[in-house]
Amino acid sequence: MATNLEDLPMTVPEFLRFEGEPDRRYELVDGRIRMMASPTGEHGTVTVNVVVEIDRRIERRPPCRAQVEAGVQISDDTFYVADVVLTCNPERRSPITRDPLLIVEVLSPGTRAQDKGRKLDDYKSLSSVTEIWLVDSERRTVQVWWREADGWSARDFLGSAAFESRVLEDRIALDRLYRNTEL
Repeated sequence: MATNLEDLPMTVPEFLRFEGEPDRRYELVDGRIRMMASPTGEHGTVTVNVVVEIDRRIERRPPCRAQVEAGVQISDDTFYVADVVLTCNPERRSPITRDPLLIVEVLSPGTRAQDKGRKLDDYKSLSSVTEIWLVDSERRTVQVWWREADGWSARDFLGSAAFESRVLEDRIALDRLYRNTEL
């Protein structure tokens, strides 16, 4: 019986050499490859809106930049592909986003449980990360996590609310994040 390469445990460097199937996206969790669900519905529009809102606030802060589908290494055997990451690290050629400050996951039905569970906990374990946004793609809800001196705090924002992004040093209106959607 042939062994499927995807069933073999691997490290992040081995995973980064893995090609997989064309037009498929993968992550590595505990040394095991996981195929990612394809974005559906409003996911793409919300992701673009997030990037635009971040970019507007960092254009005068080089080398800071937003990256879409950014590779985030958690450990030697766990590597996620975040929807959007803000980094100010000048390294641009690596498939791994160095020193992420802000991580944004756009929640979809197929990713919600993973994004709000294991991924969130893993992102919070990265010392450079100071803010995490979980932006829902089915309803106007954003959960924002901030690193505090004594741990993490979170708050949910609904409808047409706005929240303070400490990383971006500005208020972010949900109306802007959900612009051009039916939400």
